[in-house]
Amino acid sequence: MTQSDDRRGDTQTYSPELCHQLEQMAVDPGLLRHYHPKRYDAGKHISYDITGVYPEFTARAGFEILKFVGGGFAGQVYRVRLVSLESDDDAAGMLRIGGEYAIKILIPPSGFSKKFRNFIFWLAYQGPFSAQVNPSAARAGVMWQKLIRRGARVSLGSENAVVDTYATFYDDQFDSYGEINEWVSGRTWKYEIDDHLFRRGKRYKGYIAGQTTPAASMEYLTKKKFMKDVVQLLHDMGAPELARQYEWGTMKSQPNALLRVDGGEAKADNLCCIDFRAGLALLPYLPMSPADVKLIARGLLRGDLVQFDRGNFKKLNAFIESHRSEFEDMLPLVELLRAEDGKYRRSLPDVSHQGLRLIGSASLRADVRKGLIRGWQCAGLLDDENASKVERSVLRFIPYYFAGAIPFMGKFIRRITGNRNYAAHVGKALLSRSYFKRMLKSKQTVALADWHRDGRCSEDRTRSLLKKPGRFWLQKIFLSWLPPKWHRFLTEADYAWDSLKYTLTYPVRFYRDADFREHWLIEQVETGEQEGMISPDEAAYIKARIKDPFIQKYLKCVAVHIATLPITQVISLVAAIYAMIRFGNTWAEGLAYAGVVLAAFQATPISPGSLVRGIYVVYLIIRERNLRNYWIAAIISFWHYIGYLGFPIQMVAKFPALSRLMAGRWATNIVHIIPVFGERGALLEHWIFDLFFNLPVSVRSLFRKS
Repeated sequence: MTQSDDRRGDTQTYSPELCHQLEQMAVDPGLLRHYHPKRYDAGKHISYDITGVYPEFTARAGFEILKFVGGGFAGQVYRVRLVSLESDDDAAGMLRIGGEYAIKILIPPSGFSKKFRNFIFWLAYQGPFSAQVNPSAARAGVMWQKLIRRGARVSLGSENAVVDTYATFYDDQFDSYGEINEWVSGRTWKYEIDDHLFRRGKRYKGYIAGQTTPAASMEYLTKKKFMKDVVQLLHDMGAPELARQYEWGTMKSQPNALLRVDGGEAKADNLCCIDFRAGLALLPYLPMSPADVKLIARGLLRGDLVQFDRGNFKKLNAFIESHRSEFEDMLPLVELLRAEDGKYRRSLPDVSHQGLRLIGSASLRADVRKGLIRGWQCAGLLDDENASKVERSVLRFIPYYFAGAIPFMGKFIRRITGNRNYAAHVGKALLSRSYFKRMLKSKQTVALADWHRDGRCSEDRTRSLLKKPGRFWLQKIFLSWLPPKWHRFLTEADYAWDSLKYTLTYPVRFYRDADFREHWLIEQVETGEQEGMISPDEAAYIKARIKDPFIQKYLKCVAVHIATLPITQVISLVAAIYAMIRFGNTWAEGLAYAGVVLAAFQATPISPGSLVRGIYVVYLIIRERNLRNYWIAAIISFWHYIGYLGFPIQMVAKFPALSRLMAGRWATNIVHIIPVFGERGALLEHWIFDLFFNLPVSVRSLFRKS
């Protein structure tokens, strides 16, 4: 998970104040178990006992949450401000009160992501996700990062090529360890016009050989080379499994390298690695990206059946020895890392690495048992008293361990047998009606905070549902599995009506109201500037020429495009209903016919909507007797899905920044519906831009030369 401001995070479309109120209401002193929202909100103050990475120090630090940046499998990231720091150790002075930092809590905000991540990790190592619950694993990760940062000075020219890390902590609310890192203001990349796309591979080879400097697609090629160099550094330092975070071919590693924005200016060679926490273990039978196939093969050659974050200390020592002068002051850190990593590795069964030693070494089995028990304590499955009993008795440990494998009920069985407070909580809920109602109220309040934050309900309906538990629980059972907007559409009449009215009137208003169109374009330009797609100078240039006749024609054509969007959907739906009624002899057969018709309309290269759009462009050519300014748009507009790019590509020569912006916005919007690989700033996003924008302009360039 990256730390840039252009990542998905808080959009402030909800009320953090209401979420704070609900969070406070959920805390019932009369309950033996407390419930918490799945993440923090902007404005909340949190405090931790922190431990410095290197040099080590202890302190009590208070932070204000400024923004929820986002969350992935590895954890959730916040932009925070340090508001208080209490320590007797001078080393704590590396943290500055008033300074902004990134904190990463090593538990996903999504329940599904957490379950999936933990399941994959259990398959790999037969234990709980260590970075979340094991202090040695949490510490080892940041120690590696600190050493890699120094290695960047040697191989990449600057320590700033790797984000700095300062301390670790334990979050009681989420039962998870976390880390405090440098906050990096940056972005992923901007979309660059490249009318020589077919020569990009050759240019890249020359670039990495030091023979040329890319003139086109500079940010793209610079980042690709930078990440290649980072991967090589990590292999040289003995961290091949961490290198997966920066392997270009995973198609999802690109957001892990940000372009620092210093003083509002982004320089192509000012890249920074910001994420060294893997989220998903790599299993030999479950590659999750194209590059994983190669990585699995390499791992097997090294003798690693599963891969996650294991390092090679022989290679690390060799690297440090060859650059001893650079690492002289960090030699004690290497020994600390070796000690913490050793504890971490010996805390898991990890049969693919421990193998028969688990049978032959009583001390290893004891360490594994202690490590697992520590993880169960952090997860609230064991209290201190039962943890001691399970640790002392193998006969208690074995059934407790295998109880976790029981589908659906394993976690509950562990908790009710291992945590006396939880068992008492469940007992009181079953025996006391008033206690049961208070428990449900607390859970309802927390869920409503999450619902409101996710956009499932407005502020008014959140307050209303708080007073109507019966209605809330019905929705919890039957609707909470739906996407948030669908849930809200089905339960809020005003929202449903406003959504329908907006959908129906928006194309008409866009076509008829010139001021509305100009306001829309200004919003697009400002958003593109914030996301780094265009520079402030380019944004100012476009705004100053918004009355240009060509831009006005472009806006009118966008209006036609928006108006034609429903045509294909309406016609396909009517055709599907007709096919279902006309050819279906049974309900199932009718649905099958309808499905085939709908799929055919979506797959066809030219749709009814795109046909209307293309005819409109041809009409403009005939009316204005001007083929030169419309011929590219005329060709592209007839095509389904990509017709919107006709005029952006046509505008390349006269308004390249606007052309790039609109194509980039289209590429990002269409690709973000794809899970995992559609992440903002990932490779697929750029490929879509190249395919539907740079490829046509490159073809046009070839025609001009011929």
